Amino acid sequence: MTVRYAAISAAWGPGLRCCAHDPAPHPHPLDRDRSDCDDTILSVVGGTLPGMEATGQVAGWVDSLDGTAVHVTDTMLRDGVGVQPPTVHLLRDDLDLPYLGYMTCRPFCRGSDAHNAVAVMGLLGSQLGASRLVITYEHADMALAWEDHDADRAPTGIVVLDAGRDAHAVRWHPVAMTEGERGGGVAVHAQWGPAQYYPDALLPDAVEHLLAVWREPRSWPEEEFLKVFAGWEGGGYSLRWVKRPVDERQQPGWMRLLAPVM
Repeated sequence: MTVRYAAISAAWGPGLRCCAHDPAPHPHPLDRDRSDCDDTILSVVGGTLPGMEATGQVAGWVDSLDGTAVHVTDTMLRDGVGVQPPTVHLLRDDLDLPYLGYMTCRPFCRGSDAHNAVAVMGLLGSQLGASRLVITYEHADMALAWEDHDADRAPTGIVVLDAGRDAHAVRWHPVAMTEGERGGGVAVHAQWGPAQYYPDALLPDAVEHLLAVWREPRSWPEEEFLKVFAGWEGGGYSLRWVKRPVDERQQPGWMRLLAPVM
């Protein structure tokens, strides 16, 4: 039986819930009140694209992250644990090791909470001075989360967005999902179609907002930097860092601040 993963991801998830109402106006971007919860979340934890100019060593990393997004999704589906939540990979082309690490989105409710949860992730790219972001998510799952008008007809597949400071391109990996069994449990068998490329593709509002937050010029005084950074994991986001080379040159100042956690 062919299934739409977005419709069953919540059933496979751990039963996490989050608030179903919007917070008070103008909260700290990472503060969320989850005291009243009645809507199940949708996502569960678990080459340079056409139109984009290669910068430094970043191109090879973008290709690797694209392949990883497909591999991880395929493995998670076969293991019956769903798909990854929206994930932002961060790169700086002025470093010896361009890849900094990644952040996965917090649990969210449908509608504005899902939009805000994704959009605010652009702040981390701003904090770290990222020159490139690679953003991945499952399209049908997030169409339901964002309550898109055509969500019920949204195709299943992985979006890999390669974004620079003033341009972007999408690599689209369509997938047909068929329900099956594995080890006595439920699994989904993924049949991947050929990748398709869309330079300057139209993006969902939440993703456009994320890019706008990242691209807006701003300074980060140390106190504000640490305050916002401390709110990420406390707010339900998950960060993973790549170990930095011991002899790395020209490290940005924020690496000194975050050395204990990196």
